[in-house]
Amino acid sequence: MRHALLGLTVAALVLLPGGCDTSVDPVLGTEKDFSMYGVLRPRADSQWLRVYPVEDRLTPTAPESLAATVTSTETERGRTRTWTDSLIREDDGRYAHVFWTPTRVDYGRTYQLTVTGDDGQTTRTEVTVPRNAALALQAPQAEADPVLVPVLVNRAVPRLINLEVEYYVQYDLPENVGGTDDPAVRLSVSYDDTQRRVEEGWVVPIDLSADYLRLRERLLNAGLWNPAVGLVMRNMTLRLEVANEAWDPPGGEFDPNVIVEPGTMSNVEGGFGFVGAGYRLRKQWTPAVEVLEQAGWTNPADLY
Repeated sequence: MRHALLGLTVAALVLLPGGCDTSVDPVLGTEKDFSMYGVLRPRADSQWLRVYPVEDRLTPTAPESLAATVTSTETERGRTRTWTDSLIREDDGRYAHVFWTPTRVDYGRTYQLTVTGDDGQTTRTEVTVPRNAALALQAPQAEADPVLVPVLVNRAVPRLINLEVEYYVQYDLPENVGGTDDPAVRLSVSYDDTQRRVEEGWVVPIDLSADYLRLRERLLNAGLWNPAVGLVMRNMTLRLEVANEAWDPPGGEFDPNVIVEPGTMSNVEGGFGFVGAGYRLRKQWTPAVEVLEQAGWTNPADLY
């Protein structure tokens, strides 16, 4: 069965079940036994792994126990756990085997995951969990245009993915929109590929000037822009995901139509699939009024 693998959300890997259509290329004549997909999440109290048998026909998973044993071993200390098989039913009625264990994984540790069939054949992978990092605001660069607010990821972690800044903004006065509705909206800006490595870790340079212009254009296109009010920032939130080194999709993009093809993005030996590791980081704040004004934003004191 074809299953599409769609990126890490620092807390989970999303697996999109695909259809058995004419674009599917079955894996014929292979000696590989299993595919495995999942993410080790140091901020979760349980770990989950989807396991599929590799077959030469495209048939749905049978609603019965999988003839396999899943174990995880922390390589540094040699601690091994046996995972529990649970059969789940997808929304489309198909079945899937999700192995799980009620345990945490440690930051910076390496784990070997092994699926062993009844015939003794094994499918395995080794995954290193990124170190624990945090987001730290740096001094704004507001002396010139553009106005930048750098945010530091304070550890030398392997990768940052799915970077996004969400702005919670007020675009009008209540009396201009009927007095009952709150004229505020949440708008997001992608910051993928803007991060840069520094000695302490990574820096994400948030451009308040450019983002003001982007959001103004969106509101203008939606018929919500009031030049007499401008744009008032209530708060902003940076979200990103810290991922291990193996998160390196073809072409730099997590395209499920590409990743799903066997062997395209895989760190599994003796089988197919991908197991990553990672977690989410989030920080919310409101920059100083003088910094925002320098970038073009409205001082709320000027409206009342």
